[in-house]
Amino acid sequence: MEPARTTRNWHKRIIADAEDIVGRRLTKKEISFITSRGGYVALEMIHDTIKAETKDEIIAYLNSEVGESSDKVL
Repeated sequence: MEPARTTRNWHKRIIADAEDIVGRRLTKKEISFITSRGGYVALEMIHDTIKAETKDEIIAYLNSEVGESSDKVL
């Protein structure tokens, strides 16, 4: 299912704000962190975090998710 226009526009605004602060284009992984969320509360939290943090904190935040394969115990 494709996100609604409001959600897509919010994704674009968050990405633009993050790129302005970190001074570079976001990676696919960082963009996925943002665009994989569609709920307004989650998007508001992400946007607020990006606007309040430093460059290094934003980069760490956008790369904070660990893939399923890393979570498995052998």
